[in-house]
Amino acid sequence: MGRMWKALQQFVTGRAGEPSPATPVVALVRDGQDRDVLELIGIRDHLDLHFTESCDEAWNAANRFKSPVVLCERNVAGIEWRDAVRMLASADPRPCVILTSPTTDEFLWKEIVTRGGYDVLASPLRDTDTARSIRLAVSYWKSTSRGNGRRPGRRV
Repeated sequence: MGRMWKALQQFVTGRAGEPSPATPVVALVRDGQDRDVLELIGIRDHLDLHFTESCDEAWNAANRFKSPVVLCERNVAGIEWRDAVRMLASADPRPCVILTSPTTDEFLWKEIVTRGGYDVLASPLRDTDTARSIRLAVSYWKSTSRGNGRRPGRRV
């Protein structure tokens, strides 16, 4: 029983006795309420959040931190959201880009996937939906990062 418990502990914590590293997540989100929701999720779900103010800054952060997930507001200053999603999805390794938008529908989701994104979330962000989408994106990213590199979006 002792060996099994030790193996389970190592699985949960990553390495023997050390906590697993926080998952880096880049957020091009300027809305204060949405940032608050993300910060709470980050603390609870062990995320290393990096808030950015521009698409260029978000792309650089995604590359620097090897972030599996990038969140991006639909109303990004200085760049049309379609171009922002395409640009952010081109970081290396390719992150799952989640667009936040006041309106969401199947058409928008399909457009995001076409541009290399992963998902769309309704804003203002809600804790449960946002945490679930980030968890699924991280899981998906991990399962495909060693594969062929393609990252089609998930079905909402």
